[in-house]
Amino acid sequence: MGDSVYRFEHVWRVDRDKERLWAMIADFRYDGWWPNVEIERIATGASGDGSGNAYASVFRPCALYALKLCVVVVESRPPTAIALRVAGDLEGHAVVRLHGAGRATEVHFLMELATKRKWMSALAPLLRPVFVRSHRRMMAAGVAGLAAYLDADIVPGSVHAPYRRLARG
Repeated sequence: MGDSVYRFEHVWRVDRDKERLWAMIADFRYDGWWPNVEIERIATGASGDGSGNAYASVFRPCALYALKLCVVVVESRPPTAIALRVAGDLEGHAVVRLHGAGRATEVHFLMELATKRKWMSALAPLLRPVFVRSHRRMMAAGVAGLAAYLDADIVPGSVHAPYRRLARG
């Protein structure tokens, strides 16, 4: 694996119950509270739990580029976990898990993605730190937007975005 493969982990501890957060996360309507994110459902799965739903997404982590993605729900376990397959400018998978923590909920994100745009992959050895910072800023904007939208606190010290390379193989 080269410099064009990324692994991100985040934990948000939000002062709201798990069911309310699940409803927001599982319906993929983030553009009302997450800046620079556009998501539109393009297919509906037959299961009724969200599995098989597909979404066309545009993420604008900075003014210089946008990431166009197709995200498909491959597994849904309401109100606890959702697994996603990502294709487009980035390819890979993501998992979101929700854990009740008293009156709050811990939202765990794990993303393993590879760049597929030629210029991003070619320049990854040089621009990797820029891409990582852009990702972190994008996620921080999501935290701030969610907190404002819900009028909820994000428990101090619970938001992190460790940067770790996947092992080269």
